Formats: sequence, structure tokens, C-alpha cells
Amino acid sequence: MPKFVIAALGLLATLAMAAAVAQGDPVTSPGGQTQTLDIKQSSTKPKKGFKVTVTLSITCAADKQCQPAPAPIGKASPVLNTVVNLPKGTKLGYKSFATCDPKKLEKSGVKGCSKKARVGKGTLTADGRPVVEAPVQGTVTAFNGTHKRYLLYVIPELSSPLVLVGKLSGTKLSIPVPPVPTLPGQPGATLTKFQVNTGGTVTVKKGGKKKKINYLQNGSRCPKGGRLWKFDFSYENGEKLSPTDTVSC
Repeated sequence: MPKFVIAALGLLATLAMAAAVAQGDPVTSPGGQTQTLDIKQSSTKPKKGFKVTVTLSITCAADKQCQPAPAPIGKASPVLNTVVNLPKGTKLGYKSFATCDPKKLEKSGVKGCSKKARVGKGTLTADGRPVVEAPVQGTVTAFNGTHKRYLLYVIPELSSPLVLVGKLSGTKLSIPVPPVPTLPGQPGATLTKFQVNTGGTVTVKKGGKKKKINYLQNGSRCPKGGRLWKFDFSYENGEKLSPTDTVSC
């Protein structure tokens, strides 16, 4: 408990993004929750590989009880499930990348999987009130998982590590989010800001020639209006929100 409190109080803010981001319109629920989605692509040119930085944030109006008591007023409700809808035409090269078994990740942490399977990293900020008042940070490591899965190894300062297992179907990625416990009898933490950068390339041999494969690659043409990203969120309090962000190309 002392180590937990000291670590929590010593961390006050998440890392800021170093470059410009295309910011989507925030969406607000009837219960007072506001969800934002910010997308940054390293390249938007047709048929070009890219890395994407996704920044998510959730807030609750200061006068709303978004998470049941004893959680304080103004604390957002935790996410239960996230569905990522990639832009139309996006190509995925995950089959050529090394893979990570989620069971090994749960057992041994990041050391349980090959570095070649790592496809991203990021940071998070959590609201652990009423256990701790100050925002608490954490780290995120992304892996290319077995059987069309995308894995996030999350280490919040106020809880044990979590493994988020996303399942890919076409260009739709569904990621159930397990609870982030604090102390017995107290409400779970809410991930209020989550940022992850994903992408990369690998070189393979095909027909005796070397070929570069992108983990993420833009479609062959730029859709009218730009490349649309859409996230569907389901929360513990029963609400649902679907923010979007469009990246010009």
C-alpha cells in the first residue's frame, strides 16, 4: 500500500503528443460522459505503409455521477469493450510478422514474447479515486498476437498488469477491456487517457527476392473526405459512444 500510494502521487500527467493531430469531434452521452478520439498517421499516401498514434480520452461532467458511488461525482465510467473500425481499404500485413501468445504474455510479461512481435508502445492515465486523488500513469506495449489477435500489455501504477486481447475480423478490431481493480471494496479505476503508437515493417523473402511488408498500409485510393477512423465504446454504466476522426489525404 505505501509503495502504491507513493507511485500514484508522484505521477501527475500523461505524455503530450509531439506532433500535430487530426482531432475528431468529441461525443457526449446523456449521462455526461465525453469521449474524444485523436488520430495521427505517419503517412496518408495511397498504398504507403504507416504508423498510427491513437489517443483516447474520457471525462465526466463535474456534476454527474457517471460511476456508481462510492466513486466520486465527476469520475468517468470504465470502458467494457472497444471496437476499432479501421479506414476503408486499409491493408494489414500481420501474417508476415512474428506472433505473441497471450498466455505467455500473461505469465511472463513482455519477456514472454519475442521483440520481433512488438508492434507498438504507449502510455495511459487512470483515475483511481477515491483510493488515490492524483491521476496515475502507466505504460502500454502492443504485440502482434496469434490467430488474428492484437495484444496490449498494460501496466497501470495502481493495479497488476493487464492483457487486452483484441480479435481482428476484416478491418474491425474488437477489444474487451477487463476491470482495473484498486483496493477491495473500492470502485475500479477508469482509464481516462490512453495513447498507443502502432505500426512497423518486416522484410520477407518471396520468390527468392526480399520484400518489405507493412503492418499497416493505406488503401489504393484516398476516399472522398479522407480516411475515416471510428471507435465504438461500451461502458460499465450501460452507455455507448462512437467518436470518429478523419485524416485528410
